[in-house]
Amino acid sequence: MQLSANLGFLFRDLALPDAIRAAKRLGFAAVEMHWPYDTDASVIAQTLIETGLPLLGINTARGDVGAGDNGLAALPGRETEARAAIDQAVQWAAATRCRNIHVMAGKATGDEAFATFEGNLRYASKSAAQHNIGVLIEPLNPRDAPGYFLSDLPTAFSVDWLTPS
Repeated sequence: MQLSANLGFLFRDLALPDAIRAAKRLGFAAVEMHWPYDTDASVIAQTLIETGLPLLGINTARGDVGAGDNGLAALPGRETEARAAIDQAVQWAAATRCRNIHVMAGKATGDEAFATFEGNLRYASKSAAQHNIGVLIEPLNPRDAPGYFLSDLPTAFSVDWLTPS
């Protein structure tokens, strides 16, 4: 069995390069991280090469966390911000050879949010495909992420983001 260390939960007291090294020392086969954007991508890329660990995934930026944002992709009227967060994640992932980006939906409800989410996922998939990067979505449970748009598997399965608009 091979395990991936999620550095958003493990080694939180360490800088990301040191956390990657700690994961390697403890025998993890890969790493993933939530929001690495405060660390230069070239530093992470070099650390990944040094350790031989692949980076499996990163999240798109959440937006204004102080204002309650937990992602932007399903927020009608904030498509420009959502796509900037997607572009940032794709560029960061390409620079670090990260395999996937998780597009954070945010707190929203309704048909307009659903259509916005699908449109932003189509944008993400086109952008990421140019770098052979996968796009992930993840339902977050309503207890830990109240109001999060994507909160259950049936909703996740109903999202159609592979069909061109």
